[in-house]
Amino acid sequence: MMNPSTMFFFLFFTGSFIDHVSSTATQVSDAHCSSIFPDVVPSSGFGSHMFETETAHAGFYLGGNPNPNLSLTSYTNSFSFSISWTRKTNKDDVLMIGATMVPGSPLISGSYFRRRVSYSSLQGFWSISSGKLCVVGTVAFFVSGNQHSLAAALKVNNFKNSSSITSLITGTLECLSSSHDRNYFEPLSVLMIPRLAYEYTLVPGKSGDWFSSGSDTEQNLPLNTLPGGSFCSVMPGVENVYFLNYTSNCSSAKNCLPFSGVVGSLPAFVSLRRIECLEVNKTIRVLVEFLNYSYDGFSSSWLFDLNMSMIGEGFWDDKKNVLYVSLCQFLGITEPWSNAHIGDCTARLSLRLPAILSIKQNSRFLGQIWSHKAVNDSGYFNRIEFQSTEDRIRGVPGLKYEYSEINRVKNLCPTKPGGNKGDIYPSGYSHDIEFDMNIENSKGERGWGFASPLSVGDRFYRQGFPLVALPPLSSATVVPSSRENSGPVNISYKIDITIMTGVVDSNISDWIYKKVEIAAEGIFDSGTGRLCMVGCRKIQSNKNNSGTASVDCEVLLNFRFSSLKPNATGGYVKGSIESRRKKSDPLYFERLDVSSAAYSEVQARESIRRMDLEITMVLISNTLSCIFVGFQLYHVKKHLEVLPSISMVMLLILTLGQMVPLLLNFEALFSKNHAGEALISSGEWLETNEVVVRIITMVAFLLLLRLLQLTWSIKSNDGDQKAFFAEKMTLIVSVPLYAVGAFITLSVNWRKNRHGVLLLSSHQYHQHSLWKNLKSYAGLVLDCFLLPQLLLNMFLNSKENALSPPFYIGTTFLRLLPHAYDLYRSHNFVPDYDLSYIYATPSADFYSMAWDVIIPLGGLLFAAIIYLQQRFGGRCILPRRFREPEAYDKVPVTCDLELQVEF
Repeated sequence: MMNPSTMFFFLFFTGSFIDHVSSTATQVSDAHCSSIFPDVVPSSGFGSHMFETETAHAGFYLGGNPNPNLSLTSYTNSFSFSISWTRKTNKDDVLMIGATMVPGSPLISGSYFRRRVSYSSLQGFWSISSGKLCVVGTVAFFVSGNQHSLAAALKVNNFKNSSSITSLITGTLECLSSSHDRNYFEPLSVLMIPRLAYEYTLVPGKSGDWFSSGSDTEQNLPLNTLPGGSFCSVMPGVENVYFLNYTSNCSSAKNCLPFSGVVGSLPAFVSLRRIECLEVNKTIRVLVEFLNYSYDGFSSSWLFDLNMSMIGEGFWDDKKNVLYVSLCQFLGITEPWSNAHIGDCTARLSLRLPAILSIKQNSRFLGQIWSHKAVNDSGYFNRIEFQSTEDRIRGVPGLKYEYSEINRVKNLCPTKPGGNKGDIYPSGYSHDIEFDMNIENSKGERGWGFASPLSVGDRFYRQGFPLVALPPLSSATVVPSSRENSGPVNISYKIDITIMTGVVDSNISDWIYKKVEIAAEGIFDSGTGRLCMVGCRKIQSNKNNSGTASVDCEVLLNFRFSSLKPNATGGYVKGSIESRRKKSDPLYFERLDVSSAAYSEVQARESIRRMDLEITMVLISNTLSCIFVGFQLYHVKKHLEVLPSISMVMLLILTLGQMVPLLLNFEALFSKNHAGEALISSGEWLETNEVVVRIITMVAFLLLLRLLQLTWSIKSNDGDQKAFFAEKMTLIVSVPLYAVGAFITLSVNWRKNRHGVLLLSSHQYHQHSLWKNLKSYAGLVLDCFLLPQLLLNMFLNSKENALSPPFYIGTTFLRLLPHAYDLYRSHNFVPDYDLSYIYATPSADFYSMAWDVIIPLGGLLFAAIIYLQQRFGGRCILPRRFREPEAYDKVPVTCDLELQVEF
């Protein structure tokens, strides 16, 4: 295997046009290929051997340790090589060639590198008889994201115009730069799989009997029933990664793998990659690689390892509807690869598409790998089974699902009375029955998962796609729009769960993630929303991380879907997953309580309607805020004498309340990545209103800043010590009150985290955020913005109408309206993800049934007290003995100050 620090090359070559080939080729030969092709001179005629650029040879490289001071990144050690044109030379068996060499293997579908790197050419010579090839060009590679180019020569052997299973092309890629060059690399060992005029030698004349795998009695799907109907249109499906399942007595690579060598833990996956496929005789060549990780065929990262790979050729048996492959080992693969060759072709592989799926077998592809040797022979290994990781079921006539546990489900889940009159629940034939899930058990362990139907009645359900009909009803390949077959219906599910196990009080990094796969089948009643199933849980062996697995089918699953009514207050799928075994049984597990914020189509439309309403309310609220501050500015312009009686602490709180969202770029209101955006066909509406809201917020901020500046200007130049003392006392009293509130918020947050309270969603979890709680507390401070003014009035004992009624009553109304709306929202809309809320966002204030009552009452109380203070005096709310006999005397504003605060 290649060293992790091995340089990663984006290989492509540049050259001249065809009409300048002769001079270029002569230079190439003289400079770098003369030892292999002495005295070779290109002629003017084209060669007799023409090749299509589509005939790409899959290649791999090893070595090339760079200068230790050079930091390189490795993603793949694969490339594709192909001959694009040929030209005659003065020697009959030597051709001048143009070729391409591009990063990324042709065996990988949609290679990232082949999409990004343009095809450039390199030039050199090729001897047809000896198979020697030498080409020279400029090699391009990336170092820390920057492209560098170096001259290099590719020299290989055994590149012949005919090949078979035992043929391999080997050689080197040599850097032609000075060894002192900072980008210099040592020679790379190169290996390529030939494709020119390939001759099948292992499978012609063979039949499935020669490949007997012990599963010949199984019913499989014939090719003519599959999409496309031809062998090669189906076989791209083998370009996949499969789960491996070893026999129970496998604990190490010895007698468990089809190749020798030192292997740590047993690989968990195997990949099958098509080298070529021929419709004639239905033959195929494949590269088989055993992996310790699940590889995505569309990923750019693939490090090829000869020690864990095999190559083979196979054919389709029409009688048994099975693909059979003879597999051979890569031998002599010590570095360099000059001695690499193919041998020991005694391993066999079969791949089939089962015609019947069930709770215990629901994979789309099934296969086996076994040895054709005798048990006592050297190199014999135990049979290995594998199955596809792809869950999606495509429309295939003849494919069936066989329900085998329905009678047991009826005994375990007796029929219960229906729901409330008028309630409507999801149909078993709709998209509403697949859902994410949040999971918790009695130990405080939590997790998440996803449940997707496999089949509903006599139809298959594809994730994210319409239902697929079973034959002969081809018209049922679309999800029925009506509530078809309402009532009980047989159903099967595939459920993937991840559970975090560990000590509840420990850090998140101490948790262990345990994956659980459950195949289940049962009955779904669309009249009551109840889903009851029996499940089979796949139990993975922990021995050496092997793929040995068993099945526990004593699992009971109960779920209840909420009503589809738009104003349903539940909005969740709730249920449980529990073991029917005794607690003393090793396979017993704690009951898992399940909840899910599943969307129905009706609820999704309602959520969009709610978001539109909230956008409108945000725009109206911000506009009114500007108007109310404008009233206050107009008020102080007409009555400058009231400025010393306005609390600067209050104005500072209001100004910060407008400034902070601007500094945070308002991402909390209009996040482009939040869950709710998935419900919107276009983000243009949100983006447009985001700009408008920012502009209005900026205007409100500037108006408040102006009001704050005027108040500070008057107070700093007035010289009234009593007003200054009152402002100071207001600050002294306010700050401890706010500090105590912040301390309580921190304490509550700490207690929640200490008990491991987690909010989990599919594929992620979130601790109760300290930042979120502090933002909510800041919202509470804004709700009580009149508190500093109330205190200032008491200390001044002033009767001044410092605040205009439109300002303090209107602003109070704007702060209390979100709480009234939250009460309305909780009774008329389905609960949603926090990030989908645009108005009255849960992180911007304290929202709950209690807070939505307490905060408005408190805000109205403060506004009423301000009204009384401005009418009867600042201490009118205090007992009579605490009131002074005379109110604070008004100090006239001087003409100089009037000039200073011109508007």
